[in-house]
Amino acid sequence: MEKKEKEKKKGGKLLSIFLLLVVIVVTIFLYAKYTGIKGLIVKEYRVKSEILTNNFSGLKIIHFSDLLYKSTVDKEDVKNLIKRINELKPDIVVFTGDLINKNAKINNEDIEFLEEELESISAKVGKYAIYGDEDYSIESYKTIMEKSKFKILNNSYDEIFYKNNESMFIIGLPSSLKEEIKLEDAFNFYKEDEKRKFIIVLVHDGKTIRFLDESTYEVDLVLGGHSLNGSIVIPYYGGIFIDDGAYKYYQEHYSKGITDIYISSGIGTNKYPYRIFNKPSFNLYRLKAQS
Repeated sequence: MEKKEKEKKKGGKLLSIFLLLVVIVVTIFLYAKYTGIKGLIVKEYRVKSEILTNNFSGLKIIHFSDLLYKSTVDKEDVKNLIKRINELKPDIVVFTGDLINKNAKINNEDIEFLEEELESISAKVGKYAIYGDEDYSIESYKTIMEKSKFKILNNSYDEIFYKNNESMFIIGLPSSLKEEIKLEDAFNFYKEDEKRKFIIVLVHDGKTIRFLDESTYEVDLVLGGHSLNGSIVIPYYGGIFIDDGAYKYYQEHYSKGITDIYISSGIGTNKYPYRIFNKPSFNLYRLKAQS
């Protein structure tokens, strides 16, 4: 009788543990699906460089990526994003690809909405965009960005002047997952025998950064996206949903010699509509001359 009572108590404990585990798993799932995907945050970074002159100290760059409209992102999310960006009064705004979820059904109303909202982004110096791998399947991407006053850089560059006649360069590379990378075209201004100016490179995926790694071009700041930092992030381990396109660049920040690499965690979601320890976000960089 006593033995049966012990077995009954043991069975009751195991059932309680099992039910507790079920509750924990369900709670995590519900959080990741409904709460983790909302609550936009701003990640702020100070970028220091000996290449920068005091003229550029204080310049503000907003970097957002992987909006993936109509994934877990709706119109209200887009409006909130634009509002938050404009509140920071950026000098430069850059978008590093994947505007619309490739499986989304969009109509003219959606296109007009995105054009209107993105055009309302205010940047004192300029707005720049590149192609993400999913943008190639969206026929209206180029039209939307150009009507929104974003300059698309595609194996090309722009020279940016700020305050006085001093300048820096910003380069945009296409997604290497979809298009050929032509560094010679993108770095057409680059002359090794001249005093180098600060260089920003916009990429979408980590595999594109590999082309920079294997080149002799000196770059100061690389801004990218694609990986969403792994969507679900486990503390002290990192993201767990990493595809091959991210290569080895999927965490928030990497430092390689003089080069700082920042990977945005994005706004929407891709294959897996979940986020844990990885809220939707965009980045704010403040440049600072370092003598």
